[in-house]
Amino acid sequence: MRREIGSEFWTDCQPNGNGARILPELDGVHLVLSGRTALDCVLLDILRSKPAGKALLPSYCCHTMIEPFLARGFTVAFFEVYAGADGIEFDLPAETDCDVVLLAEYFGFGSPALRSYAQKLQECGKTVVFDATHSLLQPAYRAFSFPADYICGSVRKWTDINMGFCLKTQGPMRCPPLEDCPDYTGLRNRAFDLKRAYMRGETVDKQTFLQMFSEAEACLEQNYRGKAADERSWKLLSVLDADLMRSRRWENALLLTQAVNDLRSERVRCLFPTVRTDDCPLFVPLVTSPELRDALHTHLVQQGLFFPRHWPRTGDHTFCGSRTPLFDTEISAVCDQRYIPGDMQRIAAEIGRFLLHV
Repeated sequence: MRREIGSEFWTDCQPNGNGARILPELDGVHLVLSGRTALDCVLLDILRSKPAGKALLPSYCCHTMIEPFLARGFTVAFFEVYAGADGIEFDLPAETDCDVVLLAEYFGFGSPALRSYAQKLQECGKTVVFDATHSLLQPAYRAFSFPADYICGSVRKWTDINMGFCLKTQGPMRCPPLEDCPDYTGLRNRAFDLKRAYMRGETVDKQTFLQMFSEAEACLEQNYRGKAADERSWKLLSVLDADLMRSRRWENALLLTQAVNDLRSERVRCLFPTVRTDDCPLFVPLVTSPELRDALHTHLVQQGLFFPRHWPRTGDHTFCGSRTPLFDTEISAVCDQRYIPGDMQRIAAEIGRFLLHV
């Protein structure tokens, strides 16, 4: 078995069992191809009762959270999101002239202040959309009790599933007719299988499945509206053990966070220095200076540690605050169900080695 850590999931890399399902059994949950598909379905439902207006989004977000708003005729403004001493900080405007607000918690760590803000927005008559992608595995389906008019997100960030979800919290939500997207799901599923073979040590050209993943992303960029999840994803969703996934992630994240904290470095630290019992980390986000971020990322890749940087800047993003955007300082260390405590120790050790030479 190869000991690469990170990058895309592969077939059979997650625990099956008899624990809780990833998604709650709620009436009105629509399962679609991706998180972007889900957000587009939400916007279509909103547009059935009001014209496209102004949307307020967090400045720290993926372009795939912005593009559906623009494509449906909304104008977009941002509130600032920063790295604080104890986690994410939000510069939440007391008053806003927007019609729709998109909110999100980050990396599986809860943000109580954001919930209070969402309640105030609803009281003011704003339509609140909560992107539950990063909060999906918090205990007791906590993401689905967020005070919002709509809840949507992606399952694929957590495991080898091609699926998004959406629901309206009050009343029925009308989804457009959905059709299959075999070009995208076929590429993803074949890439999952090839990566499994590669990770088992079989003779597989790594560039083959990496190219497939890349081609699949390009396909999704152009073809996400009104698309259905594939049959393979439906089957996997029914057997995944969310309890086991949650416990492995929590234990890995706690160990890695403590190990990075023990380095006592101001140059590389955990964005969230504490893992609480009601957190379920998607990643353990690390923050460093813009001058060190890419050098650290390169060092980790050279050691077989393949971590994403959230997210690429695009021309759709705007920043008006004085603090350095997280786009320039963040690396997402993996802590997921594929890995064991020894892998977390290896990650921390490589960060320590890097710090010895900078």
